[in-house]
Amino acid sequence: MEDRLLPKQTKETTKIILEYLEKFPNSPSKTLAKKIYSENEAYFENFEQVYSRLRYRRGQIGTHHRKYLKNREFQKELKTKVMQNFVSLPSSLSQKRGTFTFPTGCRKLGVIGDLHIPYHDEDAIETACDKMEAEGVDSILINGDLLDFYQLSFHEKDPRKVHFKNEIEAGKQFFEYMRSRFPDIPIYFIPGNHENRFERYLRIKASELLDMDEFRLDVILHVAEYKIEYLPFRTKVIFGDFLIEHGDKIPGAGGVVPARTALMRLKTNCIVNHFHKSSQSSQRVYGTGESSTIRAYSLGCLCELAPDYMEINEWNHGFAILTKIDNLVSVNNYKIEDNTII
Repeated sequence: MEDRLLPKQTKETTKIILEYLEKFPNSPSKTLAKKIYSENEAYFENFEQVYSRLRYRRGQIGTHHRKYLKNREFQKELKTKVMQNFVSLPSSLSQKRGTFTFPTGCRKLGVIGDLHIPYHDEDAIETACDKMEAEGVDSILINGDLLDFYQLSFHEKDPRKVHFKNEIEAGKQFFEYMRSRFPDIPIYFIPGNHENRFERYLRIKASELLDMDEFRLDVILHVAEYKIEYLPFRTKVIFGDFLIEHGDKIPGAGGVVPARTALMRLKTNCIVNHFHKSSQSSQRVYGTGESSTIRAYSLGCLCELAPDYMEINEWNHGFAILTKIDNLVSVNNYKIEDNTII
């Protein structure tokens, strides 16, 4: 009875179907079927074969087959659990997150974030750049949410506001500005949750484009042209004895003291952006032979402080400069008020 109403199946084609279902669980069946067929045409007779196979696997071809499929998958899962004791474990699809450690030659690092271009504050950005220039930073990290990607949000939005193309152009113009201010030092850029709106949009609306280099964020922004070092989304960033995170891994709005929230979550020396509010916290750690202290800092933003969607808030403009001696880091967490650093 197995699959008798469906086109001929093989282990290889079934494996292909299941891999794409795992990778793109939210894509519409027809859209996903087109992607599978276009990228694996040699394995299938035609598009309809892929589409029917895909719908079958999702239980979309009738009540009888949904019930039958559920029973089959249960039996298959049971068989796998029994057999793995005698053969081997099933292959894991888990992925280890990458880690980037700043080169040992980097001693003074400027950290900025949450510009939300094109809703950035020009005066605050110039004030931060003036200070980093005066302090002689030897590297700069743009720690997420450089761009807002307003039109790609799944929140309610005004279609009359800035379009995606204009945001990309503004992002490239910002890179050009940074290179004119800091022509000879490394500049690093890691996406935040707002830039990740782009990949989320592709996953749901245009999954066929996900694997194309032309639709990678770093390619669209021409980061190589401006000699910007691109770090993949959610890479762990290490500078001396500090972990640098955008902060979107921490749920909620950060609480009254976002640095304290980050410290309790990450349990190590850390820097976060994301919460748009400057704060700091420390915690003595007991029981390691001698007492030690871990520290956390949340940084201010460089975007508008009273957006339409949240006019009342506790945000402030700010950035940080981290200085490393050996492997120990000291942090100057600067606030900006009225274009003045405090």
